[in-house]
Amino acid sequence: MALKLSDFAGRLLRADDSETLGRPSHVLAAEAIDAGRAEEAKDLIQAAHDESKSLHDLFCDWVWDMLTRMARRCGEQAMFEMLRESQETWMLRRTWKAFRNMSVKRQVDLTAEVMRAHRCGPKQDGEIGIEEDDEKFSIVMDPCGSGGRMRRGDPVDGTPSRLGPPYEFGVTQEAHWWSWGRKDVPYYCLHCAVNEILPIEWGGRPLWVTEFDADAKKPCRWHFYKRPELIPAHYWTRLGKEKPAKFDA
Repeated sequence: MALKLSDFAGRLLRADDSETLGRPSHVLAAEAIDAGRAEEAKDLIQAAHDESKSLHDLFCDWVWDMLTRMARRCGEQAMFEMLRESQETWMLRRTWKAFRNMSVKRQVDLTAEVMRAHRCGPKQDGEIGIEEDDEKFSIVMDPCGSGGRMRRGDPVDGTPSRLGPPYEFGVTQEAHWWSWGRKDVPYYCLHCAVNEILPIEWGGRPLWVTEFDADAKKPCRWHFYKRPELIPAHYWTRLGKEKPAKFDA
């Protein structure tokens, strides 16, 4: 193999010969380790990480752009209904079914895996914080790899916040029950509110709750409470709902 790596927009880009260019980077990295080529393996591991960035970020930007255009053409309520419908079938439903049958710690393990892959952290390398107290586990994303990155701007790519030009992606123009009762929530970030709304409607409680900060420089947190009765009532009331007096075992 003739490994060829070059810097492209702040990431490692493979430009191998045709016989290896189509092979997965992590597979080549394992082969390099077996052959004792440690530095080559390190480069390939970095390349395997870097090569997911452009597509990941494109899809996040695209979703927020489409939600913005829908809200402006059809109204915010129609946009929310579409977002809800897209989440309440297979996507969040499968999470709801799976999480109800596993421990809270296992839920945190799986979510941490997702958020590492989601390119969280200031270097967009998947770094997250995990905190635990007597009541809950918290996943701290500073920033998360989608809404947080887009709100702040992308220092790796050198692109600005998606709230300004040339993007001008939208935020809620008024407070809605489905936007945590808040105005100026990015349309993209509303899916986190829907992640709470649907489990409350299906089973009386959220699986996790989001601490969304209006200041994009602040981290976002997902809290996983160890027992549903420990979840503060305001996580229901901010969505126009009421915390049940008791929960099913």
